Amino acid sequence: MDAIKSCYHPIDAAILWCDLADHTAEILQVEIAHSGELLKHFPQWPCLYFYVERIYDAIASGELPATFLGGPITLNDHAERVYWSTRRPDLRAWFALNHPEEKPEFLFPKNIDHLECVSLNAFLAVQAERDFYAREFEKMHQAYDSVVEEMTVYKRHENELTAQLDAAEPAPEASASVHYTIIGALLAITVGKSKSGLVQSIYKNQTAVV
Repeated sequence: MDAIKSCYHPIDAAILWCDLADHTAEILQVEIAHSGELLKHFPQWPCLYFYVERIYDAIASGELPATFLGGPITLNDHAERVYWSTRRPDLRAWFALNHPEEKPEFLFPKNIDHLECVSLNAFLAVQAERDFYAREFEKMHQAYDSVVEEMTVYKRHENELTAQLDAAEPAPEASASVHYTIIGALLAITVGKSKSGLVQSIYKNQTAVV
C-alpha cells in the first residue's frame, strides 16, 4: 500500500478505495482526459466509477470539505473537478459519518503497530494518580487560601490597633500633677503624722499598709 498522504484527489481516493493502485497510471490518464467516463473505459471495475462520483457529489454538495488548487471551490471550478483535493482527516470523517460500514484500508489501516500503545490498566493507573494529586493540590490550595485570609484579618486588626494608638493623646501635665497630689494626700492620711506628732493612721508604717 502507498505511503499515507495528507491530501487526496477524488480519483486517487477512489483508486485506493477499490484497491486498484497497480492501475493508477492508466486510470488517471482516462480520468484527466475524459472525466466522468470511467465506466465506459473500465467496465470491469464499476466500483471505480461509482466511488469517484460519490466523492465528487459529496464535495459539490459541501458534505466533504475540499479545495481547488489550494483555494476554495467555486461554481466555475466544477469543470476542473479532477484537480479538487480533500484532506485526509476530512475524508476519514466523511467516511465515518456517512459510510460507517466502509473502512478502506488506505484510511483505516488494519496493521497498526500497537507496540507503543499504552495498555488500559496503565492508563487507568496514571489517571488515578493524576486525580489523586489533583485532589491534594486542591486541598493545599484551599489551606493556603485559608491562611491568607487569616493573615489578612490579623493585619487588619493590627492596622486598627496602630491607628487607635496613634490617635490616643498623652495625658497633659496638669492631669499628671493632679494624680500625684491625690496619691500624696492618700499617703499622708494612711501613714502620716499630725503637727503634734500623733500618727493619723491605724497603720504603724508603710509595710503594715502593704
